[in-house]
Amino acid sequence: VAAVEGWRPRSADAQPAARVPTTELPGTAFDLRIGQTTVNFTGRDRMAYAVNGSIPGPTLRLREGDDVTIRATNALGTDEDASIHWQGILLPANMDGVPGLSFHGIHPGESYTYRFKVRQNGTYWYHSHSGFDEQKGLYGALVIDTAEPPPVKYDREHVILLSEWTDEDPREIFATL
Repeated sequence: VAAVEGWRPRSADAQPAARVPTTELPGTAFDLRIGQTTVNFTGRDRMAYAVNGSIPGPTLRLREGDDVTIRATNALGTDEDASIHWQGILLPANMDGVPGLSFHGIHPGESYTYRFKVRQNGTYWYHSHSGFDEQKGLYGALVIDTAEPPPVKYDREHVILLSEWTDEDPREIFATL
């Protein structure tokens, strides 16, 4: 096995996170629950933010031309607002999911309904624009199929979503940048 610079094996005490595996949700109507879950990536239990119980959140599979409704509920159990931003997606400004710019955020215990027509295809991602929620686990993949049949044939598809984890408070990391 070749050594990779900067890579360290995780602690012998580290256990796989006891969480819901990431799923794929196809369709035009989605219910996303933003909540907390315990993870253990480094040998220490930590609180993380998950979508429908998983980190990353479920892969949402949309289709170009469809009208989509996504209801996101802030079930964090904190006094923090939540949000979901649809990275790179062409949509009305009030559906973009950026608190203070396109909407007020999703208040604790409340829901916000995103409604938009899917005007493109490709592979994108969604993530939080509230505080440091993205660094705490609030993100997922977004796959938009073409309206027409795929231009190429394939046997299988893999969505790869890279991220990193730290046990440090993301605010403390940001303060030292």
